[in-house]
Amino acid sequence: MSEPELHDRVAVLSGRLGYALAPASDLAPELLQQWNRESANDRFVCVDDEFVYARFFADFGPLNLAQTVRFCREIDERLRDADNGGSTKVGDRETTRSVAHTLVLVSSAHPHKRANAMTLLALYLVMRHGRTPEQAVAPFADLRAPFGFRDAACGICSFFLTALDCARAVHKAMRTGIWSWEAFSVPAYEHLDELHNGDMNWIVPGKILAFSGPQRERVELDGDAQGRQRATLLAPEYAALFRGQLGVRCVVRLNESSTYDRKAFLHAGIKHLDLEFPDGGNPPDEILYKFIRTCERASGAVAVHCTAGLGRTGTMIAAFLIKNLRFTAPEAIAWCRLCRPGSIVGPQQQFLLVKQRELFQLAPSRTADVASRSLAPLTKKQPPLQRIVLRSTTALRGR
Repeated sequence: MSEPELHDRVAVLSGRLGYALAPASDLAPELLQQWNRESANDRFVCVDDEFVYARFFADFGPLNLAQTVRFCREIDERLRDADNGGSTKVGDRETTRSVAHTLVLVSSAHPHKRANAMTLLALYLVMRHGRTPEQAVAPFADLRAPFGFRDAACGICSFFLTALDCARAVHKAMRTGIWSWEAFSVPAYEHLDELHNGDMNWIVPGKILAFSGPQRERVELDGDAQGRQRATLLAPEYAALFRGQLGVRCVVRLNESSTYDRKAFLHAGIKHLDLEFPDGGNPPDEILYKFIRTCERASGAVAVHCTAGLGRTGTMIAAFLIKNLRFTAPEAIAWCRLCRPGSIVGPQQQFLLVKQRELFQLAPSRTADVASRSLAPLTKKQPPLQRIVLRSTTALRGR
């Protein structure tokens, strides 16, 4: 029985989970079926076409938190199947195995697919097996380093995120209490992430929400895969959502004040703060520190937007993470992009790298409060925050 032609095979979980690189940039399903039919000890799987990054320009990853959690759940399920012997389906014929076998995740040789596969496995080890970031990337240490992740632009890239940066970001988020496997709801994330549901993502659950800036007029979009019409939300609709279970008590606008009338939020009892600075630019200190103080002193959640809620928004939130939760700049950038892909663009990356030292010299403010807000949904008396969010926003589906 011939062995599959694979490269860079390594053990991720000894005897249970491995990784290997296919010889071509496009891996045919028929080839996987052949390998599974011929192998007595391994079960090969490829998820290159199942977990796909929705790029803006030249960016290609990392995959968002919902996709990452879906991947982890699928690996958990496949490992249980592998431990029990499982079955292999070839055409209409299903073959049952009586002994445990090793699950091998195979990625194509395309550099983007390879980078995402390695990063997903590293995050799986952090999220599901309690590995440190360094332990999580150790299985790939002797392999050719994957492509680094770039920003959502198309020019020359001068800063790249690594799989280790992403693993450190998730590890830091879990250690500081702003994210947990138990509290995260994939349906809630994906619902709020939809443009017609607000294009919103929690960066610090219960504390800081990033969203796309409202406009004076509704923008009609093409229908979704189910043929349902989509349209952007207006400021009053955001205000209604924010006043509900989302718990937003302050909105910070970073773009032009002409985009919408702030009274929509004020009349709903939500504070509104304008901290405008140029699109694609970096905030002056006066604006940056006023934003950080606003988040620190807010009695409820703070919702932040610029035009798309990516560049300026991500930069300001990342600075908060650096000062108050002691994320490094690469960790803060990685976390923002895992929560909200496309965040922090161009020179904003270098700005955070330079600003890190200054922010580290400042004492964290109310860090324990930030953590407690995020951990509170895990108590028995209160359901997970993201599930509350899902229930409170399902009414939008009928609009």
